[in-house]
Amino acid sequence: MSNSVAEFLKKDGIKKFKNGIKSLDKHVKKIAAASIILTTVFTTQPFVSKMYGEEAAKPVTAYAVMENGDTLCSYQVMKTDEESFCRIQDLVNNATNSETGCEVLKKISEQGTVLYSEYAGEGVIGFFDPNTNMICLNPQFGDAELQSCLIHEGKHSIQNNTLDKDGDYLYDLGSNIMTSRVKEADAVATQTKFSYELAQAGDSAAWDNLKQRHWRITTAFENSVEEHGIDSNETMKATMLAWYDNKSYVAQYDQSVAEYHSNILKDGSDALLKICFKKTVSVDDLITGVCTMNGEPYAGTDGSILQTTRTAYLNQNVYKIASNIAEQTGLHGKADKSADSFYVLNADGTVSDKTYAQQNKEKEQVAVQQQTVKTFESVSAQNNGQVKQFHNETVQTEKSGSSLNEGRSKSHQEMPKVFKMASIRNKFSR
Repeated sequence: MSNSVAEFLKKDGIKKFKNGIKSLDKHVKKIAAASIILTTVFTTQPFVSKMYGEEAAKPVTAYAVMENGDTLCSYQVMKTDEESFCRIQDLVNNATNSETGCEVLKKISEQGTVLYSEYAGEGVIGFFDPNTNMICLNPQFGDAELQSCLIHEGKHSIQNNTLDKDGDYLYDLGSNIMTSRVKEADAVATQTKFSYELAQAGDSAAWDNLKQRHWRITTAFENSVEEHGIDSNETMKATMLAWYDNKSYVAQYDQSVAEYHSNILKDGSDALLKICFKKTVSVDDLITGVCTMNGEPYAGTDGSILQTTRTAYLNQNVYKIASNIAEQTGLHGKADKSADSFYVLNADGTVSDKTYAQQNKEKEQVAVQQQTVKTFESVSAQNNGQVKQFHNETVQTEKSGSSLNEGRSKSHQEMPKVFKMASIRNKFSR
């Protein structure tokens, strides 16, 4: 595994981050059943090749056999050992008991997605790696978890084949956050429908397991099935949107994406950083390319559904990372301030009706007002001092003037006597 972002970006095909499902400890609050796997599991060559060597890393063709004995499709699987190979076959065959399972299996067959069984990391049930087009299932987990994980990761494979093939590192932070969210929301919705269909067919293990891990989503699905029916677009749409309601769970994905950007900024070459994070994803393309059922969009074609207070909020801790990313990207060109378009997620879990951009603008306005008040007070204080000084000088001047006038008045009063005496002297002189 590569610890250097710059290193793996130089390798062919190493462009995207993996999507994976992570199990929760029973003692942990049930806030998340999945976790995006990013830079910590980037590979510079196919994972299986590293574990078993180039000769062993060749997939074989297997067949998805339905309950009636018919073959649904062929698929590629890495036969690392007989036990794991047989287990994957059982999971695939059982998935054909669901219409959703059949749809996903046929798609990954067409795309040549390879299945294999291997330890996927602490607590990780499985993941899809777009760089190798492979789905890994962790044999340490039970069939109930691996069954729905297979379809979940299979949907990620379908998403990857539909979306822009450009590397994630070319898109801005806001685009990658929005993309990772809707991909996971859709994969969980697909996984939910699949598990429910299996339960209807008599195998409730995957559904019961999912209800424990994603009770909000399974509840939303059941309510929508009752109102709209199991195959309704409205049911899938409601299930997909319910994923966004677990805000602490969503924050795990957001933080991983933000750290992915931070690591590239830290390890990337100057040449790489000049092209990173420049593109912006089309929300219309996201909603129509990701959220599909039977090849058709189930959530409509208007991507603005991904830009509401329900779907486009951002944890304040993640925003702090985003602010640092904006500062760092500014050193290599235009600052990536795409996270500013998300709504503020308050500490109490409520979502503000203001985006970070609006909040920042208000803060700037308040700061300007406060500075204006301080400046006014400073000028006023200075002016008051000058007025006081002027007043004191004026009073002093008036006092000086009064003394002078008083002296003049006395002189004026004495003048007649002088004139009289002068007149008398003149009179006697005559």
